[in-house]
Amino acid sequence: MKNVLLLGDSIRLLYQPLVKDKLNGRANVYGPSENGRWSGYTLNSLRFWLPFESPWPQEETLPKPDIVHWNNGIWDMGDDYGLGRPFTSPEEYVSALERTITVLKKLCGNSVAIIMATTTPTADTDPNARHEYNDLLKQVAARNNLEVNDLFAAIAADIPGNISPDRVHLSEAGTEIAATKVAACIEKYL
Repeated sequence: MKNVLLLGDSIRLLYQPLVKDKLNGRANVYGPSENGRWSGYTLNSLRFWLPFESPWPQEETLPKPDIVHWNNGIWDMGDDYGLGRPFTSPEEYVSALERTITVLKKLCGNSVAIIMATTTPTADTDPNARHEYNDLLKQVAARNNLEVNDLFAAIAADIPGNISPDRVHLSEAGTEIAATKVAACIEKYL
């Protein structure tokens, strides 16, 4: 069985158990126990999550993956402090995405299959902001010949039904849709 690493923020934490169930017996699906938060946080945390010879203690070493499915973005786009700018600038976002790809290949080998996923909408989504960052993600994926799983489009098809009352996270229906799309993308590499 191939090892499948799921990376991402709290959206990933929601769909991960369902993806694991959907691929049961065909893949070893796992991910960090913690929220990957924003793209820079995920990038920095790879050295703690993946097998890596380093001077830093590894808190949670996960198996070396054959396939990585990854989404970050909601935290990156947020203006959490009301400063009139996203937490992560578009330039910083692109840099973190590019560097994460480089680090994943360094730690997992060039044969690792990497699937990048677009950021899901929220009930308060400014579609232009989501489209800008998701377009940047698609450009990075294209430059690196990586597949994109368009979770945004799948969830945006029914925001009232797919987003929970907290206006950010996925509802049960939205989680099922995301898990089904993630599992389908991964199945192509098994």
